[in-house]
Amino acid sequence: MSTVSAKRTTKGRAWALGLAVLLAGVSARAHLARNTAVLLDIGERSVEAEVQMPLDQLALALTQSFDAVPADVIRERAAELPAYVREHLKASTPDGRPFEVEVGTVGVQRVEDGDCLVAHVTLRAPPGASARAFTLTDTLVLHQVMNHRALVSVRRDFHTGLFGESQEMVGAASAQTPSLLIDRTHGSWWTGFRAVFRLGLHHIAEGTDHLLFLLVLLLPAPLLAHGGRWREPDRLGASLKRVLGVVTAFTVGHSLTLAAAAVGVLRLPSQPVEVLIAVSILVSAVHAVRPLFPGREHLVAVGFGLVHGLAFATVLAGMGFDSGALAMSILGFNLGIEVMQAAVVLLVLPWLLLWSRAPGFTVLRIGGAAVGGAAACGWVLERALDVSTPLGPWVEAASGHAWVGLVVLAGVALTMSRRSRRAALG
Repeated sequence: MSTVSAKRTTKGRAWALGLAVLLAGVSARAHLARNTAVLLDIGERSVEAEVQMPLDQLALALTQSFDAVPADVIRERAAELPAYVREHLKASTPDGRPFEVEVGTVGVQRVEDGDCLVAHVTLRAPPGASARAFTLTDTLVLHQVMNHRALVSVRRDFHTGLFGESQEMVGAASAQTPSLLIDRTHGSWWTGFRAVFRLGLHHIAEGTDHLLFLLVLLLPAPLLAHGGRWREPDRLGASLKRVLGVVTAFTVGHSLTLAAAAVGVLRLPSQPVEVLIAVSILVSAVHAVRPLFPGREHLVAVGFGLVHGLAFATVLAGMGFDSGALAMSILGFNLGIEVMQAAVVLLVLPWLLLWSRAPGFTVLRIGGAAVGGAAACGWVLERALDVSTPLGPWVEAASGHAWVGLVVLAGVALTMSRRSRRAALG
């Protein structure tokens, strides 16, 4: 090989190596350059913001050094971080009046694939102004890291039917344009009410344990109790009155604790509440086999309704709504629950009443109680002792075919009723 060729080869390798190093650096830098996320919960008079700043990007903004260790920087400057957030995150009305900025908890959390400094900030609108239209200015990282962006999303907004299950991206702030106009004036109370009403409908439709409790409690409703056993069918009017009392009592019970828990007056850990719900199903199943509290079903329903209401409230807990939106969300959610409960009772009860006056109803009552009791035992073991059983999942899976069960119930009830009438005429 000639000297010239050797020099060209060496120079080519050097260029290739340099390009590879450059591309690797760009790739690593791009991988590390995660964006800030700003999640907004919009109210009438204030906005709750959760700001998630990648530690490496924040450390670079604080020190202007690529060699700084993010964890060390955050630890050394922990005392000044709330003031730093207050200085670099601002909001103002469309006519320029500033919002009051209150910084709450600030700490390091793991978010998706990296560590972030997460700050919770309250932005309060000035007197007479609404928080539904404002300009947000975020220079937390952007004032030093020119290629950084802050992605802004609305997480909760009652007026537009956002409840934290999904987020609506509203824009991005950059070093060139650190301010972003947030306009949520297109929402309405009616939109929010409809959305939370649907949330209540879906919660009951998907809440197998809640529905199972109510259905098992209704199984002996058409019957009279004598001598510690369920005997002959009661009069139709008395049965309907008893069912109405049970449903109303359950409604009153869960409405009280739903409201109390949603506004923060009453709080219990979710695990004991879920265990008590399973216990309520088990007690109802035993009652369907042998009367434990004949004539007092409404009292039991209101008592267990208090427990079920605590579980309902977990859906609304932590939504961060202000008083007006919270009141409407409680009302709409509770109304959705009641409508779905009423629909289930109206679909099932006629066939229970019809079959109770024909042979074979005892098979349905005992069989239904057995299924409810087995599912309840499975849920108690799972929720109290973290023991896996197939019982609860089986019932959950079967609930997905509820319409099939209803059709079978109606068909058998009609068949047994016709046979009973024919036997009476023959």
